[in-house]
Amino acid sequence: MLDQPIASLKRLRVEFQTKDGPVVGVEDVSFDIFPGETVCIVGESGSGKSVSSLSLMRLVEFGGGEIAGGELLFDRGSEHGGVVDVAKIRDDKMRSIRGNEIGMIFQEPMTSLNPVFTVGRQLTEGLRVHKGMTRDQATERALDLLRQVRIPEPERRLTQYPHELSGG
Repeated sequence: MLDQPIASLKRLRVEFQTKDGPVVGVEDVSFDIFPGETVCIVGESGSGKSVSSLSLMRLVEFGGGEIAGGELLFDRGSEHGGVVDVAKIRDDKMRSIRGNEIGMIFQEPMTSLNPVFTVGRQLTEGLRVHKGMTRDQATERALDLLRQVRIPEPERRLTQYPHELSGG
């Protein structure tokens, strides 16, 4: 394991604005993630596990949250400018990092896919946006990814909608 973390949350504070003023979602959360390490965040319902994780990708903003304090450091590698505080970078730079350099596997995968679009459209969209692939290249890569995780009949799965996939 390397000495330097690839991500560090330091004294994170997230607030949600309400009509009665701000409500603190998380306060003083700190942890590091090192290359190759699996990190599990455990706590009671409502303790801030999801809010802390979503903050690292700045997705908490889409749920009405605001990063009100602390640092969210991400090491992009020397070829991409080294360590950045994702809480402070421009939105366009964050969009280029999110999904391309930082990803998340959500707890409820069936709610992560949009029910009105095919699985193929949703898989290829990220590849086209973040990797600059053509439609054909993205489709081939999506098929490769489905094969890697041993999804049966990957060609058929790309044409299906999320509710048509078995949860079992």
